[in-house]
Amino acid sequence: MANIIVIKEPGGSRVPFLRGILVQSLLSVGLSFKQAYDTAQAVRKSLASDAVITTAELRTRVAEQLEKDFSPALRHDYEAETERQQKIIVRSDKGNSPFSAGILTRSLEACVIDKKSAIEVAIRVQEAIEHRGLSEITPLALRRLIYQVLREHYSVVAANYYLSRHQFKTSGKPLIILLGGASGTGKSTICSELAYRLDVVRTQSTDIMREIIRSYLAPHVVPTLGFSSFDAWRGLPETKVRGGKRLTDSPVIAGFLAQHANIKSALEATIARALKERQDMIIDGVHVLPMELDLVKAHEEAVVVSAMLAVTTRQRLANQLSWRSREQPDRNASRYLEQLDAIWEVQSFLLNMAEKSNIPIIANWNIQDTVHEVLLEVNRRISEHFPPDPGILE
Repeated sequence: MANIIVIKEPGGSRVPFLRGILVQSLLSVGLSFKQAYDTAQAVRKSLASDAVITTAELRTRVAEQLEKDFSPALRHDYEAETERQQKIIVRSDKGNSPFSAGILTRSLEACVIDKKSAIEVAIRVQEAIEHRGLSEITPLALRRLIYQVLREHYSVVAANYYLSRHQFKTSGKPLIILLGGASGTGKSTICSELAYRLDVVRTQSTDIMREIIRSYLAPHVVPTLGFSSFDAWRGLPETKVRGGKRLTDSPVIAGFLAQHANIKSALEATIARALKERQDMIIDGVHVLPMELDLVKAHEEAVVVSAMLAVTTRQRLANQLSWRSREQPDRNASRYLEQLDAIWEVQSFLLNMAEKSNIPIIANWNIQDTVHEVLLEVNRRISEHFPPDPGILE
């Protein structure tokens, strides 16, 4: 599918079409995330033959799609809302852009604010600008207003998280999130949700690293990589030892650790690349063991956040594995359920290591609560590195 360039008005600057930004604007008129995403996807497909489109033309396409998929009334609400926002210009030395309640909503969600409250705060900010009779506002004045609305209408904690996140964003330091957990704990799903809320473009899975490594090394060189984390022991020629002492009496854990040893260098190299390019990154996978990685440089040059996901009962883990196989048919549930004891053993080992290393353990009961807990940890870490300073609003 061809790249679509959007000519922003006023000014005529050219930017790529981004579905994420469109999704946010649709959320602000009351659509659910799925409805907003599906609508943005449909609009993107309708633009397949257009190389360049203006913002006015794009808004018309979106309005037409809303009327087609929902109702004329929703189209009217969207046009009224976008017209209001287009009247407010954020003017700075780096260029001008229209104020977007949708984009603001997304950035507020990153400050551990639920979607409904984030939308309400964004609307209050927009209404405050309009009440003052302003058609233009500077980024500093806008940040000052957002901070004020957060303190008065939401919470001081969220307002301080907002300040710390701004200080972090202007620092140039990257954010590195390391998300571990056994098979079936929901790592990939949580990773995707975090990437969306935090606007992180780069994500990586240790499963992909494992596949890449095994594709160019002979099986006898990395025999455990041809198996899953919970049955990697099948590839072990003998029980692993470290320092002359037996590392573990469990073949399941021995196989898992042998796999981790083969993937560790790739994991550290991925982090090093993110540091070099100063790019935010989320890495998830059963082999994400922060306590076993060399993260000295990462802690110096980035904000590093580690967390270990967990499922609290065997039955819930079995349910998660069954659900995953329905979503991903290539992952046969019966195979995983037959190895439930081994998967549970791997999880117990991971949680024990996490507890000893003071890495937060987050029970994944549902997506919303888990994302909330990880975002809390992210914001706590950012605040430790960048204590909120209201003086930056002066």
